[in-house]
Amino acid sequence: MPFLIENVTTVVLAFFILALLGNLSLVGIVLLRRRRRDRFFARIDGLREQYGPVLEAVLSGCTAYAQGLETLRQISCPDRLFMLEQLCLEKRPAPAQEPVLRRLCEDLGLVKIWQQRLMGQIDQASLREALVNPQGLLRRVKMLQFLIRSKSAENLGLIRHEPSWPLLVKALEDPNPDIRMVAVRSLAAIQHPGSFVPLVEQLHKSVLESAPVLSVRTLKTALVSFPLRDARDLLPSLRHPDPRIRFVATDIIREMVEREAADNPDFLLDQRIMGGEMVEMFLKNLPFDTNPDVRARSAPVIAHLADQRVAPTLFTLLEDSAWFVRLHTVRSLANQRFLPHASRIAATLTDPNWRVRETAVRALRGFGRAGVDLLTLHFLATKDRYSREQVADGFQRTGLIPELLACCVETGNGRETAVLKNLAEMGKTSYMISVIERRKGNAELRRNFLMQFGRYPDPQIHHWVEQMAEQESDFDMRALAQETLAAHSREEM
Repeated sequence: MPFLIENVTTVVLAFFILALLGNLSLVGIVLLRRRRRDRFFARIDGLREQYGPVLEAVLSGCTAYAQGLETLRQISCPDRLFMLEQLCLEKRPAPAQEPVLRRLCEDLGLVKIWQQRLMGQIDQASLREALVNPQGLLRRVKMLQFLIRSKSAENLGLIRHEPSWPLLVKALEDPNPDIRMVAVRSLAAIQHPGSFVPLVEQLHKSVLESAPVLSVRTLKTALVSFPLRDARDLLPSLRHPDPRIRFVATDIIREMVEREAADNPDFLLDQRIMGGEMVEMFLKNLPFDTNPDVRARSAPVIAHLADQRVAPTLFTLLEDSAWFVRLHTVRSLANQRFLPHASRIAATLTDPNWRVRETAVRALRGFGRAGVDLLTLHFLATKDRYSREQVADGFQRTGLIPELLACCVETGNGRETAVLKNLAEMGKTSYMISVIERRKGNAELRRNFLMQFGRYPDPQIHHWVEQMAEQESDFDMRALAQETLAAHSREEM
């Protein structure tokens, strides 16, 4: 202590110099790392500018494959593999370019290295790259960890390398959940038929286990991406004793079928696609499954089967005790194929559940004029207040009011006019008035509406007539509105 007290200036100066040297060292390290990083990225940009056009020319077919391959093989630098990955996988290739890209990755040795890394093997090129590349510190530290392995699995999926599917199936049992997740996505991208059943097995585990490693949603999304012909392998799942597995399997097939039907409205399933056992399963077993979710999800699939038993089976589901089963069934029947059975669909307009009634209105609206006739007839005949409200709302939501107004002008006093009068008595006039206002150029429509409905006590109609009487530019129309107001006043007195 006496020494420190007597030489305090020297000690403080020594500490200051040490701190200054430490700070200068840190600044030097930062500047050195920044310089190395700038040189690294400059080298990447240079290689991209030099070899990027070559790769694009090979993929587009503008350059001979052998010539382009030889040029890319000339890339020689400490981080060659990293550079090749950046060049080949920087942009997602077009479907027509994928075969060429796969071949390039194979001939350049990338696929072999990705496969080795996925299986946890350390290749000499990876070791050399990790030791030489100053930017490869993270890869050097985590060489045997999941980052490189998961990236390799992802790369194999990006180029859709089909021969790698057995390795990716093995990765489904990897201790690391991230690698399992990437393997599932890569298998979904490759879509090899041999990987479908292993994914289904993983799905069973995820459904039955209390804390699954892979989520049901992830596996379901992967299985749905496979072609519909692979759905035959779900037959054991449809027979599984656990209702949750039967539900997920049915839902996967439903999404597959709806995807195919979205591209082809006339799409029908036959035994060549589904197989005889699968068709019988959907017609005889699933509509009567103890799980209502299974029954509901089976309806859209049944609606696309090419079988004479389809309509009777769906009509059975229309009587199901669960409202959402009836909902899915009505929605499935909204297809021109079932136009001859439109009257059976119209019977669900009195369903106890409002969602089913709303869906029935939309289904009938999709049948065109035949469906509109059924809707209007039901609306005028039914005594069910809830059904009338639902159909009236459906008229507005499905855009049927303009059509009814146009028919009212043509027929004068037909069924459409009766429907509009009932709507006016129910107070559902705002949409009718908005249609009239949007079509100010149609004088006949406005005059007809004014004559038919101008005296109704509805406040919205009365306000519209008052505006017509004060602001209408057409003299005859304004006079008719004033006369209507006067007649309405006399009736009230």
